[in-house]
Amino acid sequence: MTRSRLLLAAMVGLAALLAAGVAATGSVLNARHERAARRIETLWHPAAAEVGAVRGAAGDLRAASLAGTGGEELRGDARRALGEHLEALGKLTAGTDAEVDAEITGLDRDVSQWLANASSDAASDRMRMYGLPASALGADPAEGTYAAVDARTKGLAALLERRSEREAQDAMGHMQGVMLYILSLAVALLVAAVVVAVVLQRRYLAPAGALARRLRRAASGDASVAGPPPGDGGGWIGRLTEEAEGVRERLVVSQRESLRNREALGQVGPAVQGLREILTSCEEPGPGIVVTGDVRAAEGLIAGDYLGAVPLPDGSTAVFLGDVCGHGVAAGLLAVRLKSVLTVGLRLDADLDALVRAVHQALTDEECFTTLAVAVLDPERSSLTWVNAGHEEPFLRRADGTVERLGPTGPLVHPFLEAPPGTWQTRTVRFGPGDLLVLSTDGLTEGRRHDGEEFGEQRASHVLAGLNDPTPSAAVTALYTAAERFAVDWGRDDISLLAAAPAPPHGRTSGSESPKQPSRGPR
Repeated sequence: MTRSRLLLAAMVGLAALLAAGVAATGSVLNARHERAARRIETLWHPAAAEVGAVRGAAGDLRAASLAGTGGEELRGDARRALGEHLEALGKLTAGTDAEVDAEITGLDRDVSQWLANASSDAASDRMRMYGLPASALGADPAEGTYAAVDARTKGLAALLERRSEREAQDAMGHMQGVMLYILSLAVALLVAAVVVAVVLQRRYLAPAGALARRLRRAASGDASVAGPPPGDGGGWIGRLTEEAEGVRERLVVSQRESLRNREALGQVGPAVQGLREILTSCEEPGPGIVVTGDVRAAEGLIAGDYLGAVPLPDGSTAVFLGDVCGHGVAAGLLAVRLKSVLTVGLRLDADLDALVRAVHQALTDEECFTTLAVAVLDPERSSLTWVNAGHEEPFLRRADGTVERLGPTGPLVHPFLEAPPGTWQTRTVRFGPGDLLVLSTDGLTEGRRHDGEEFGEQRASHVLAGLNDPTPSAAVTALYTAAERFAVDWGRDDISLLAAAPAPPHGRTSGSESPKQPSRGPR
């Protein structure tokens, strides 16, 4: 073990011993403080109260005796009270203090003699037995008189007061000792902390800081860091330095590879961006319809989802959203081909069943499938006609805030499935002002966070039902924002949304909106 480690261990051990000693001493002082306070509250104060009660009962007996034969009942009550308080005083203080016990014994003796002498009925005896208290006589009172009892109670009360004051002073001294020990502990710990900090700074933190600066310079491409690494080569700092030198060398290699990758990305970047624009672009919709769409790829920029909007010859607008199995570049290239088939078919005014069968034909030589939802929005007739080929059921938010689902009208599009005419049926519902259509891929509703819980269809419906601004752009933004807050794992699947609604009566009659882009979660 090195000298610095021995010093550090010694300082820690010394601090621990000091803390234990202070804690033990503080515990003893605190116990004494509590005992002194308890004696004041449970012994000396109650005893002083009983002495006062004895004195009061003696005064009552004196007054009743001086009243003559008419005070017999009062004298009896006073005698009983006097005896009860004397007995209670003796039990309360028994064995606690020798001087106090002696004074209480003397008081009991004085009271007994006074009561015995007071049996005489002679007027002169009554005046002697019940005459003035000791304070008025100015001399030592005679035994067996009220003056003797009064003097004894006064002396006993003063003794109890002195005992109470002494206990209070002891309690205060104990508390001051506790505070002194706490202050000593704080100073000792502060000194120990300073010593430990200095040792850590010189032995570990300074070399680690130099190593960190070296790594930062290497990461920034500074070639001047080449050469032997800092450090004495011993202990874990030396091993860490060796590992850091290996990291630096790997960083140099990584920088060269990164440069080549950036050059390659510069060559293919425009092509990738062009493919994304093809997959996510929407044509200007027909009159009276507003459309918003967005695709969030699980990998890079290319997704296996494709969406679009196409104005039809009769003035209506067709919108569609498809999902190719898988994700990445391969799925994205197939999605581009399928979107082209859909766009051409819609421009040729093909019926929806024939349109989906054309997509099926495009998959003949492929080994993957796609789901697809196509809807034709006709603002003149206030109608929505759709076909759903195994796709996630679209959401139809009504003007009153209720949310409906547009169920499947046929199977998903798979090259291994037969697709005769009529395989995919069409359905029609009312679609008027205030209504909102939202198409989504299952990447949204089946998206999971780290604990495995799904975002779910109900959560999506709740978001749409609670829209204050039921426009396509607001709907897309709200759903993506809800997915962000739910912490959906964006790397599991592509998430795409397409929303459409009748244009507001006093706004533009056609067009597309761009949703706000919420920040992506960590991948």
